Parts: sequence; structure tokens; C-alpha cells
Amino acid sequence: MTKKAFTLAEVLITLGIIGIVAAMTLPTVINNARDRQFRAMFKKQYSIISQAFQMVYLERGEEIQFDDWKDMTQYVCQIGKKLKAPQSGLKCDEILAMTPGDSFEYHLNKTGNIKWHNNEKWFDAKKTPMHSNSGYWWMTFRLADGALINFNCSRYVFVDVNGYKNPNTVGRDIFYFILPENSSMPNFFRDGNDPIVRPNGCVGGIYSVELTRSNYQEDCRNGTGWGCSPMYILE
Repeated sequence: MTKKAFTLAEVLITLGIIGIVAAMTLPTVINNARDRQFRAMFKKQYSIISQAFQMVYLERGEEIQFDDWKDMTQYVCQIGKKLKAPQSGLKCDEILAMTPGDSFEYHLNKTGNIKWHNNEKWFDAKKTPMHSNSGYWWMTFRLADGALINFNCSRYVFVDVNGYKNPNTVGRDIFYFILPENSSMPNFFRDGNDPIVRPNGCVGGIYSVELTRSNYQEDCRNGTGWGCSPMYILE
């Protein structure tokens, strides 16, 4: 009995189907691989920044009592020095030499153009174009590996693990943590009477979310993506 070979048409149809399936699945495979890389990068940056906080705390020998980064820009610059950040939106040498009555707003390095992402140039996991408080844009350091560290309002710190490169999306390459009051150890939640944290809360509205220890996992999977920060470090 002779075996019937595939016709050219059948071969082309099969190859076409394979191509369609590959085109549908390959982007997902690539994105998943990138996301795993971003998670590893965030864990690395979280560890590096935690060490910098600890080193500055040990040198100062005191807890930081202020509620907001704007009130402690000298502390921010000390952290930046420990991070060995080659670029910053702050002129830290001038800020560390400030005298009473001086203001950090007079010592911004706007010519270097190192700042947090412009409004609507970064996104949450739902593809919402994000805004942030422009008063904190320049409180940003760019590390040697290209990562951006931004000191935002109310002790929040934003991290973009691959800097200005895409996807610039919360929960993928953008994450947060906070430095709780009376603490030298970064965390993702506050202790005390208010267990809720609000990343990007200075802008609020659709640009923020209320996270607790009981809902951050759901937010990571199906929400804004801010909940991925504690999920990737604490679990």
C-alpha cells in the first residue's frame, strides 16, 4: 500500500496555523519572561535601598521623625550618596550644605533632566495613564544600572527597575514601598491605627488605590498593580 504524501496546500495550511498560534502565544511568553526579570530586579533594588537606609540611620544614630520627604531632603541626599547614584534631579552637594531658611527647591538639577515620569507617560496595570505630584518629580536618583528611585510624598518611594524604558507600568517594572515613621526599615504597610496605605495618594482618585494586608494580592492579580510590590517581596 502506498502512503499518500501531504500536498503543498496542506503543508502551507499547517505552517499557516502554526504561524498564527505562534503569533498569538509568543508575545505572552515574552512578556512573562520580562516580568520575571523585572521581579528579580525589584528584589535586588529593594535590598540595595534597604541597606542604604540602614547605613544612613546608623551614621545619624536617630530615627527620622518628619512625615514627608520634602522636610528631609538632606536625608534623601544621604541615601542617594550611599546608593552611589551617578545622576539625580537634586543638587545634593548643595542640599547637604544648606543652612536654616534655605529650601531644596533652589537646588534642583533641572538641566540634567533626571526626574520621575511625566504625567500620562506611565500606567497602572489597567492601562490608566498615571499622574503624580510634580513637586516630587526631581527627588529622583538614576542608579548605575538605569533604575529610577523617586522619593514621593508621605514617605513613599517609587522604583522603576529599568528606568525610562517601557513598559513603565505599575506591577510590571514600577513598584513602591514606604519608610514608616519611627523606623529605619522599608515596608509596604503602616502599623498602628491606620493599616491602609495609598500609593500615589497625594494625587488620589483613579491614580491611587487603598491597599491593606488582606487585599494586596487581589489588586496585584486583577487591579491597579500596586499590590504586586508587597506580593513579590513578602511572599
